[in-house]
Amino acid sequence: MKRFITFLSPNKKVIGAVITLIVAGAFFRWEVREVNDAQAGKPIACYRGVVFPWQTCGASGGGKPVNFHVRHWLFYGLVKIEATGTTY
Repeated sequence: MKRFITFLSPNKKVIGAVITLIVAGAFFRWEVREVNDAQAGKPIACYRGVVFPWQTCGASGGGKPVNFHVRHWLFYGLVKIEATGTTY
């Protein structure tokens, strides 16, 4: 136990920074979003990247029917959520 405490003493800031980065990174998600026109079948939008927790998936057609396929990876890729459907 004494050896463990002597290791932690000089490395408090580094250990705190690593823990903070791990917790903060777990809240972000990676998203792959594909939105297509339901009638014509043409792609409207395709997005791949980091999404913040307060952002929605953004699959909206503005009154026209659209098909969407959204995949989210959370907690550093440990959890995968997938949604497919049609909306207006």
